[in-house]
Amino acid sequence: MPRTAVEVLTDHLKALNAHDVEAILADYAPDAVLVTPGATLQGHDGLRQAFGGLLEQMPNCVFTEKSVTEATAGADGVLLLEWSLESDVATVSDGIDTVVVRDGLIVAQTARFTPEPR
Repeated sequence: MPRTAVEVLTDHLKALNAHDVEAILADYAPDAVLVTPGATLQGHDGLRQAFGGLLEQMPNCVFTEKSVTEATAGADGVLLLEWSLESDVATVSDGIDTVVVRDGLIVAQTARFTPEPR
């Protein structure tokens, strides 16, 4: 049985906080799409570039879930995640992502946040 959307998101946040790009990618379908202001990345290669860059730009970052709203219950679902981040060089207080999960993997995600230098 595939993971629920909430289980996928929980695993995803753990992988982000472990700074483990390969574990992050394991939560995504091979052809997943990530849309951010000014950029659309697709597939594991694009996502590896995005998350590798984020972890490099935000050393020792810690993501904190502020709220999760689930649009659809079960193994397939749409989630709205509000989050914050603390790193050595910046903080984020306004992070917001939409995550679409099918068959236990993220197939689409939007992300928007404003880093504030420390």
